[in-house]
Amino acid sequence: MTVTIDVWFDFICPYSLITRHVLATALRGKDVAPAFHPFEVNPNCVEEAGEYPRGVWENSVRPLGAERGVHLAGPPGTPLRRARMALLGYRYACEHGAGARYTDLVFGAYFHHWQDISDPTVLAALAVEAGLDRAGFRAAIMSARYARAHQQDLAHARGAAQVSMVPVIVAGQRRIDGVPTAAELAGAVDEAIAATTAAPAGAGAGAGVWDMTTAAPPGMPLPAPVPKPHPQPGRARLHGT
Repeated sequence: MTVTIDVWFDFICPYSLITRHVLATALRGKDVAPAFHPFEVNPNCVEEAGEYPRGVWENSVRPLGAERGVHLAGPPGTPLRRARMALLGYRYACEHGAGARYTDLVFGAYFHHWQDISDPTVLAALAVEAGLDRAGFRAAIMSARYARAHQQDLAHARGAAQVSMVPVIVAGQRRIDGVPTAAELAGAVDEAIAATTAAPAGAGAGAGVWDMTTAAPPGMPLPAPVPKPHPQPGRARLHGT
């Protein structure tokens, strides 16, 4: 039985990018489906542009990325405080079966090619590369309907799932706040798989949980919150991450 683990991320958070790589490594060969949930860490800021805290890239992001196998040359040329349109685009991409491809392209555009992922024109070009319709994508990220759905997702995550930063991973009864090691994540996943195998039919992990691959049905819950661990030492916060 496939086990679903839930991952909250933001496109402007380098720790989310690093965690995506760790997931790909730790989940290789396992019957696990990661469900990625967009989480805007700065939903109320007015300006898109910002800057990273002094020294955080050299002292935290790059060393942690190198340790986890992700090369990051430096911070994006135009750091963003938020990337709401990119996250709205993720919803559209998931609805059309291109969520994973779109996510890889957006992360790459921002962190490796230093493109402005708050620009609808840049996002539309990435959407086309992911196999999506340009006009449909632009209409979606500019629509009130997608904006409302995004706000509902944020409220649900901050409330029911007790998410206040990214990345956050929930695998069964284990919750990891921050970037895990591959061994830590594999252990949590193995526990979730074992629990699912031992559970009665129909009670497996992920049952009745929206996995972001389709539009969320009204009232569909996110995973029940579990106690958070103590913050990881040396884990700097970026723009609220």
